[in-house]
Formats: sequence, C-alpha cells, structure tokens
Amino acid sequence: METIKIDTKGLDCPIPLIELKKALKDAEAGQLIELEFTCPEAVTNLPRHCQENNHEVVSFDRLDSKAWKIVVKK
Repeated sequence: METIKIDTKGLDCPIPLIELKKALKDAEAGQLIELEFTCPEAVTNLPRHCQENNHEVVSFDRLDSKAWKIVVKK
C-alpha cells in the first residue's frame, strides 16, 4: 500500500483540511497519508479532525519556520 503524499504548502485554510478529508475518503484502511502545509490554523485543525474521526496521527513535525508535515493513518 502506497503512502498518499499531498503538498498544500502556500495554500490557505481550509484547503489542507479539505485535501486531507478527500485523501481519507479514498484511502484504504491502514493506508498512510502524508500532508505538508503552511497554514497555521491547520496545526490544530488537522490533528483535531483526526482525533474526532478516529484516524491515527503517526507523526507531526515542523519542517521549517513556516511549514509542517503530518502523517495520518486511516
């Protein structure tokens, strides 16, 4: 099963959340989704969405002063 990679860097909210929701809908159970983003609101929105929908946050890292990467397991 291939990791789904999404780059939303430079795009404002709610685009990162919308893209994560789309990927989760299409992903198979157990598949990983790697999403890179720069929207500060997504720092709280993405993990909260995962928690509310029982998706595991495998990792959540700051890439630099303006970008983050979250890896979610469906």
